[in-house]
Amino acid sequence: MQMPSWMPEPGSPVDRIATFLMANLLWLALAMPIITLPAATAGLFATLGPWVRGRDTELFATFFGAMRRHWLKGTLVAVIDAIIGFVIYVNIRALGFMEMDSLLLWLMRSINLFIAITLLMINLYVWPLLVLFDLSFRRLIVVSVRMALGHSFWSLLVLSLAVAPAIVALFIPPFVSVLLLFSLIALIVNWGAWRIIRKYATPEELAELNQH
Repeated sequence: MQMPSWMPEPGSPVDRIATFLMANLLWLALAMPIITLPAATAGLFATLGPWVRGRDTELFATFFGAMRRHWLKGTLVAVIDAIIGFVIYVNIRALGFMEMDSLLLWLMRSINLFIAITLLMINLYVWPLLVLFDLSFRRLIVVSVRMALGHSFWSLLVLSLAVAPAIVALFIPPFVSVLLLFSLIALIVNWGAWRIIRKYATPEELAELNQH
């Protein structure tokens, strides 16, 4: 007779719920220093990504392993995002102080909004691709841009689904958001991105993923 274990069986509903909640809390804790936010984001995506492919994951080994492997590329992505986001913010603020034709003002704001949405759409693919394949940084960005623009309707849909939990979080108790929000967003993004990524992955790449 085997001794009963307090640990849930791997892959069981209890195990998945625990992994989901712990991954969210790990991300929150490790993202607070800001400098580790990109690495923590890679860890979160790597942890929840296998679920959309029908596979289980080991929380701590996967999370911290992905942080260690992908911190540099993740940080570069975050820096680029921050720079572009800052430029968009400055442009929008500056437009508020400019006296110009309303149509031209609307056009300028629309351009900035388009760039911001496009940046978010590209990020839908950057993070899943980062933790799935060993791509060079340049190829990671190029492939992400092509997928985002080549499947713009789907990307907008997934982006809307990913933003929805953040909007809902404004109207629910904060402790619920602390437990669920970021894991839920990462899971939605992984799910949406994988529907496109798997169309372009080679049989060899898919076979390698299935071995892990």
